[in-house]
Order: sequence, then structure tokens, then C-alpha cells
Amino acid sequence: MLADGELVLLDARSNEFVLFDRNASRELVDAIEGRDLSPLAERLCAEGTLQHALSMPKLNRSHARGLDDFTWSESIRYKARHHTGSPSAREVLTAGLTLAKICFLLKCVSLFRLLKSSHGRAFSEDPAKATLDREIGALVRAARWLPCKVACLEFSLALRERLARHGVNGTVEIGVQKYSFMAHAWLEVNGQPLGEPEHVVRSLHRLRRSE
Repeated sequence: MLADGELVLLDARSNEFVLFDRNASRELVDAIEGRDLSPLAERLCAEGTLQHALSMPKLNRSHARGLDDFTWSESIRYKARHHTGSPSAREVLTAGLTLAKICFLLKCVSLFRLLKSSHGRAFSEDPAKATLDREIGALVRAARWLPCKVACLEFSLALRERLARHGVNGTVEIGVQKYSFMAHAWLEVNGQPLGEPEHVVRSLHRLRRSE
């Protein structure tokens, strides 16, 4: 995606980001859109960072201002404060199992495949507040004792799976800010973020859009 004139590439296998300055971005955008193949683009193709494709990739362009500071800690505090459901011990246990499953899949399956699994789903009713509070609350509690790393990406993928059991189809979105660089993931249903401060999803440059 092109974030305010600077290209951000996501490596779906390593889950790492690469940010290019404006000059390099112009050269790479020309190459991506079928114009001049600059020495930089040729070198990245030789290294395997870029590959020749039969179809023209579509760049997502964003002019969001970005945030000065936002962390997963702030996001989890927001969830705990605004979604104060009372999940049962069984719900916390099943939420923990879902999180563990997602952590395992992120090590074994490419991020691209996991995100793609949310594409093409039918329009869904928004989740009932009680259901959303209970599922978010269960995941927040389970994340505290789970030994594997749980942050925004793991949480969002797990919440998508938990809500799907209630017939709610969500899309995991990823956004970035450039300086200082950070990335954040969240879940949306019908274009509305779930369990996130509104200013976060409004301000971040989106790496992918809801479908």
C-alpha cells in the first residue's frame, strides 16, 4: 500500500513490514504499475523481495494522518474497560483454546492465507452487545494466562472465529503509521470496528480493505 506517498510492503510469510522513502517509492510504484523498471526494482526482483506477476497488482492508497503513539496495551485496556461482560469459565477456556490455535496457525500458515479466509463472506448482522462483550471479555481473560504471544493480530483473528460461531462474519484489518513505525490489527463487521477506539482505525493507513 502507498501511505501518504511512501510504499509499505507486507511480507505475508514473515509478517514483517518494509517502508520505502518517497524517492524509492516513486520508482517502485512505476514498476508495480507497469512503467519504468528502475535499478532499485531490478535489484529487489533479483533478491526475491519483488516478483514479476501476470496480473497488475492494485495499490491501496491512503492519506491518513497517522497516530503519534498507540500500543497493544492501550487497545487491551480499552477492550477491558468498554466490554465488561461476564464470561463463564467454560467460555474463557474455549477462548483460550481459540487463541492457542491462532498462535499455532500463525507459525505454520502464511498471514495472507489467514486473512484471505475472511474474504467473500456474506453481509452479516452486527453482533449483539451482550455477545460481543462476553466474547471480548473471555479473550481478554484468556490472553492473560496463555503462554504464547497474544497481541492485536492474534486477538483479532481469534475474535473473528469466536463471533463466526454466532453467525457474525468479520474482516480482520491491518493498519500502519510510518513515524514512529507501528502496526495494528482489528476486526470489522459491516465496516465498523469492534472493540477499538474510533480514532485508531480512522487514523491508521490501511494495508488492506474490508470486502
